[in-house]
Amino acid sequence: MVVGHTLDAVLAPAARSSPGMVQYWHARGLTAPLFMLVSGWAVTLAIGRSGARGWAIPRGRLGRVALLFALGYLLRWPGWGFGRLVAGDREVWAHFLAFDALHCIAAALLVASLVLALPKRPIQAVLLVALSVAAVLGGRAAAQGAGSAGLPAGVPGIALAQVFGGTSPFPVLPWAAYFFSGTLAGLLVPADRRGALLLGAVGATLVAVTWHWHGVGDRPPGDPVLFCFRTGSVLTFLAGLGLVPSALSARAAPLGRSSLGVYALHLPIVYGWSSFPGLSWRVGPLLGAGAALGVALAVLLASYLAARALGALLRFAGRKARGL
Repeated sequence: MVVGHTLDAVLAPAARSSPGMVQYWHARGLTAPLFMLVSGWAVTLAIGRSGARGWAIPRGRLGRVALLFALGYLLRWPGWGFGRLVAGDREVWAHFLAFDALHCIAAALLVASLVLALPKRPIQAVLLVALSVAAVLGGRAAAQGAGSAGLPAGVPGIALAQVFGGTSPFPVLPWAAYFFSGTLAGLLVPADRRGALLLGAVGATLVAVTWHWHGVGDRPPGDPVLFCFRTGSVLTFLAGLGLVPSALSARAAPLGRSSLGVYALHLPIVYGWSSFPGLSWRVGPLLGAGAALGVALAVLLASYLAARALGALLRFAGRKARGL
């Protein structure tokens, strides 16, 4: 995701149209589904390992949900249009209230934790399947890309419209379906080599069934065929990662544990924040493929180091506060 965003911001049009980059851009469509699905899978494993049961599960996730919503809205803060925001400008409010990946994950996490609080695993599984199907079908039915002119006039109406569609990059419908699918995988598939093989079998089947549909990659986000194809591709990819020796995969664990910080920090670096310009303005789409990839890796490293430093600072502040 970091590489894709950075290349999107600084890659020159000539380099973007090269055969290799064209193929990469097709594969890049799997980044967001992978992000959503892995988030749901990881949450399920974390809940299972915590030993929480019943309503302790959603209560234990409320802080995380609030954090994700807070970060999501903070990243969309329109400092460049604060005066228009105060004046009630519908376009600025639509930008501020649009659902991004973190908003979608927060909403899906809240719903999934309520499902996982139920006592019977079969009931949980059935509800997660139903939620996934409802999110996909709802996404297909929702009016996508209507623009701010098609949004309600009042701020509450805009907020509700942005949750389910509107101008949001990642509305709950259909994107939460990937999170619920990851939750289902975490609930039913063991986190071992046997589970990886099962994920691979399910993923390969979904890809094989949907591959023959013409233009599958060009379908809208809520299209059921595209959802099945992307889910199958992600599951197949995760199955391959599940077969990597644990001693090798453990080396990537520090980066994985910093994923939220890396995500939240790289967006301002690449796209800017509030009234501060990012690489998309400071550099722009001028770089060749090699230089752009180098910048992307530098952004990833800088975001990771900043996330680790910020985490250490927050832990230190927490210890000091508890000492007081």
